[in-house]
Amino acid sequence: MITFEEIKATLPDKWLLYYTTNHSWIKPLMDNRKWWHKTPDDGKRPCADIILGAITALEPQLSFWMPPFCKLNSDGNKLIEVLGLNFDPEKELKKRSEQSSKLSIKSDDQFMRQIREQNKQGED
Repeated sequence: MITFEEIKATLPDKWLLYYTTNHSWIKPLMDNRKWWHKTPDDGKRPCADIILGAITALEPQLSFWMPPFCKLNSDGNKLIEVLGLNFDPEKELKKRSEQSSKLSIKSDDQFMRQIREQNKQGED
């Protein structure tokens, strides 16, 4: 059986993919109902019910862990913290995009250095 920590490690990626796919209805719903919650990264995230509903559907093995968690503390916001999902999805997506760009630039630089080196060796 997969451990909770192994499941937890996959949740941010799954949530961000879901959010990216569904932000066209999540944003207006959160705006209209004023269901945004502040996050430690000085941003905002959808209400816990939206996140918990999505993430338990995306990660079926999480259903094993949720009943005892809910018995210990049924506060959805606390559950979001425990699951490592208390972040602004827009900020996280932007951060990941910037990191990806930096990695792409580094690998391009490395690729170009290899080509230059090969060209230099060919000239000798």
